[in-house]
Amino acid sequence: MKIAFPVKENKGLESIIDDHFGVAEKFLIVDLETREVELIGNQKLSGEGSTCKTGLFKQEDNVDAVVTKCMGDGSQRSLASSDIKVYQALKDTVLENLELLEKDELKMFHMFDFCQTKKNKKEGGCGHHH
Repeated sequence: MKIAFPVKENKGLESIIDDHFGVAEKFLIVDLETREVELIGNQKLSGEGSTCKTGLFKQEDNVDAVVTKCMGDGSQRSLASSDIKVYQALKDTVLENLELLEKDELKMFHMFDFCQTKKNKKEGGCGHHH
């Protein structure tokens, strides 16, 4: 199983998860079985007129799930249509969340968890409008 984490910079498993999925410049993809990591760019940001709708993964990336702190509903719908599961990050680093995922302690995002329903950080949102 391959899990993608939005990150600001590559520090391997010690990378800090970016606060928002759709505008993250990079994704760290971790193979759960081997712990091998691969860094890829956000495909959506490389195009003209890109917005925070989704980080498009290539089919060959074989991403099965993402772990993120915040995500808009456009990204959620796009990932759901590709059968990619979305988990809510509870900790700051990739490793901490990976360990929680392996213990089955990360919850799947529910429609009401997405940041567009929570417009400010006090409510658990990302602090900007989609």
